[in-house]
Amino acid sequence: MPELAERGHETVTMDLPIEDNDATFAAYADVVLAAMERAGAPGDAIVVGHSLGGMVPPLVAAQRPVGALVFLCAVIPNLHGHPWEDAPAMGDDDYGAVRDEDGAFRFDSSAAATAIFYPDCSREDAQWAFEHLRPLRNRSLWDRPYPLVAWPEVPMVAISAVDDRAIYASYQRACCESRLGITPIEIGGAHSPFLSRPAELAGLLDAVAERSG
Repeated sequence: MPELAERGHETVTMDLPIEDNDATFAAYADVVLAAMERAGAPGDAIVVGHSLGGMVPPLVAAQRPVGALVFLCAVIPNLHGHPWEDAPAMGDDDYGAVRDEDGAFRFDSSAAATAIFYPDCSREDAQWAFEHLRPLRNRSLWDRPYPLVAWPEVPMVAISAVDDRAIYASYQRACCESRLGITPIEIGGAHSPFLSRPAELAGLLDAVAERSG
């Protein structure tokens, strides 16, 4: 956010309801739409979805004007099934995480989270990020079809990290080309470039905004 502010951009962030086992991707999109409405986000706003959040931007663009969608180290929606179907391996199988009895998917140590999400971050940033992680309860995300049957008519950009173990660059490359008809911009590093290389990422997002503005 500070890097984007230096480039003249206002940003809006929100917490998706990942801890709610009854939440759907439509509910996630409602949270984003409400946050954009409260902030008075303009019709050329750039909507960025990171990781699992990549499932959300198309749903936002289907309901309001936006300037572009950015899939950042992201799960790529599949209009005809689940995002992992008809695709290369998405990421490391279990991430070294644990699954609680209530279905919560979480990391029980900073080391486990860092190995997947933050291997190229400073120790301080990785620990800070780990302390802000929340359990993911995703029971209701995959028990119904994706809400869209066609992509919104808006520019789409993907940015992937070549050493990402959470969402492999090879998965993103294949799915972006087959589903979205685009080739991802590939950068160095792992799953959290907003922490490990914020200036580089902000520069790419600034370029997206300039092209769509």
